[in-house]
Amino acid sequence: MDLQFLEFDCSEDSEGVVCWDALAQPAARHTPALLHEVTQLLAWAHRFGPQEPGPLEDGADWDFDLHIRGGDAPISAHWNSSNQTLALSPSPSPREEITLSLSISGTPAFALALRDHWNAP
Repeated sequence: MDLQFLEFDCSEDSEGVVCWDALAQPAARHTPALLHEVTQLLAWAHRFGPQEPGPLEDGADWDFDLHIRGGDAPISAHWNSSNQTLALSPSPSPREEITLSLSISGTPAFALALRDHWNAP
């Protein structure tokens, strides 16, 4: 993918569902750029179709799982699809290094569009 901080590994199941997994732990000064990348990616995925993210087996085109830790504590991350923002609670301090894991899964059509747009594996 043409992203600076997120590097994805890709897997595909026998039904064509594709999952991309990334783990990032940049220096604290890069946290805003990492969060911006995540926001851009989720905003693009949200524009893919009219549905909210959700379980593919329930008919959704895509879903995601995002976990963030700052120091020794989890940071709650909430994606607001209506205004395409990512809210963190508590917000990491400017000197705090975070660890972020992101998994995105999608239908074959979603996977094709993601690969075309983001130059994904």
